[in-house]
Amino acid sequence: MVARFQLCPFLRDTASGFGRFCVLLDREPHLDTALLAARQADSAVVHLVFPCVQTPPAVFERFAARFGDALRRGTAEPPAVQGPAFVSSASNDAPVLASFHPRMAGDGSNSHRLVGLLRRAPDPFIQLIPAGLSVGGTVLAGAGIDPKEDRSELLYARLRGAGVEQIETVIRAIQADREASYQRFLEAFGLAQTAPPV
Repeated sequence: MVARFQLCPFLRDTASGFGRFCVLLDREPHLDTALLAARQADSAVVHLVFPCVQTPPAVFERFAARFGDALRRGTAEPPAVQGPAFVSSASNDAPVLASFHPRMAGDGSNSHRLVGLLRRAPDPFIQLIPAGLSVGGTVLAGAGIDPKEDRSELLYARLRGAGVEQIETVIRAIQADREASYQRFLEAFGLAQTAPPV
């Protein structure tokens, strides 16, 4: 979906551009676990996926903000763990974050609401992109990025109407596939739930 609708301004090659996916099976997101996973991912682009987390989007976004603060400050780093430089030093070199959630609020009514719709994912996850590659993307507020142009307005102009409807259809199909694929796994962990309405 990201490549098909050209949603990510820094994705050039889908075979390698998504970087590393780290799946964390905690029922609640834990800062130290997430920091360790990001450091051990050994990739410039990292996605921390939390398929068992059922917190509301706002709670997950606050966790992502705390995670980003910890990366920028270089705190909570286990001393014996060495990872990529972008997550091990406190500086402007810390990655830019974006959080995604299955119940993220959003729709096609305006460019800012469209960002929420586009951040609707099958599972909650945090995306880490190296600071130098983040120009033009949408990031968490307070991430230290000052966009030169409002890419969300450009994206909205390109997608409004039929494009947004197609994206909503794809999101519903992805969510249905996720529910069917995960059903036995989620039941085994006592986490089975029905898909939220989109």
